[in-house]
Amino acid sequence: MTPPAQLDNYHYGTNVPAAFEWIPEKRTAPKLSSPTNAPRARRLHPDIDWQPNFAKYAERIKRNKLKRAVPNTELPFGYAREIRSPLVWSGPELREQGEDKYIFHLTSADIREAEAALEAFKASKQLMSAISSLSFPLPNLGPRIASIANQLDVGCGFFVLRGFEPRNYSSEENVILYAGIASYVANKRGRQDEHGNMLSQPFHTDLGEIIGLYTLEQAARGGRSKLASASKVYNELAALRPDHIHTLQKPDWVFDRFGQSPPYLTRPLLYRDAETNNITLAFSRRLLTGSKVSPRSKGIPPMTEDQAEVLDAVHFTAENHCISLDCKRGDMQFWNNLALLHAREGFKDDSENGDVRHLLRLWLRRENSAWKSPEPLQELLEEVYGEAQLASGIAERWPVEPILDYEHVTTRRRSSGHG
Repeated sequence: MTPPAQLDNYHYGTNVPAAFEWIPEKRTAPKLSSPTNAPRARRLHPDIDWQPNFAKYAERIKRNKLKRAVPNTELPFGYAREIRSPLVWSGPELREQGEDKYIFHLTSADIREAEAALEAFKASKQLMSAISSLSFPLPNLGPRIASIANQLDVGCGFFVLRGFEPRNYSSEENVILYAGIASYVANKRGRQDEHGNMLSQPFHTDLGEIIGLYTLEQAARGGRSKLASASKVYNELAALRPDHIHTLQKPDWVFDRFGQSPPYLTRPLLYRDAETNNITLAFSRRLLTGSKVSPRSKGIPPMTEDQAEVLDAVHFTAENHCISLDCKRGDMQFWNNLALLHAREGFKDDSENGDVRHLLRLWLRRENSAWKSPEPLQELLEEVYGEAQLASGIAERWPVEPILDYEHVTTRRRSSGHG
């Protein structure tokens, strides 16, 4: 769809989220108030929730359109009008190409080879921190996984390995098996909180360069994983709302640190690699909006109305183009977190029948990857992957059972490295 010259004459369709209709609109110039010596009212945080609300989003579009001048139709310097890459895709189009593009089925021989490596590692009596492609040898399966993993950089950006049955293994064996397989996807693992936890169960975040999820048990209903191409989101916003690209790349987004010092940090949400032109969207919505479980800290600068609109625009555009994956028990899913956005559906467990959602998560890094983390995030990522963690004396922790205490759920620094 070709956007009109006047980009303020837009309207989001109400039937399908993030579908655009363009309509002419006659507007009068806003009235200007006379300057006074009265103190300016304190800016309040917008009415925006951790769970996106399309009705609120549509109303915000209308309000913002009335108070702003014609949106900027030029993109920031260096940003492309359109990104073309195998990593630019829409979910419905990807599904039409067939699941064999991103789901890879393991054979019985593959499973036996992995189980032999599992038994060999257990017999070696090594710590879990020693798990690598050397200590978990997969002479046949390993090179195939490494080849499939190239899809993270030059394919659709994700893949699923299917065929394991977690119920055949103990909790510890599942962790060893998962970390061993992952060592052929990426050669470095990241610590997921300040306590050195290498696994986080069952929550997810947006900081790791490669994210891995191992489904030990499915929920009774729901809980499907959603992935969306960040470049596809960028292309649509660049074409229809270039002013949103300006807002996303400004370094004034406030990330709540929930009680840490300093209380917040500021940085952009959108980054561009000048050498490769790769686009990365890096953020955790909870740290920007707060939530009912972890309310936004008092006293930190509020989000602007423009930022609130853009944050929802990213979400609903991603929702419109995402692919939903019904990960089965035993699936190991990996995706390029610098190239894709992720979310999940709500879910309902059934403890009486044993249908209680349980995932293992790893943050990974491929040091030979064509995708590099944005420079402004390097300090945060040093805490996850770098030598600073080793020098800190914090030992790796591998919790083989879920951590379900209330503090773990509510203290965001434990589950989101963005803060």
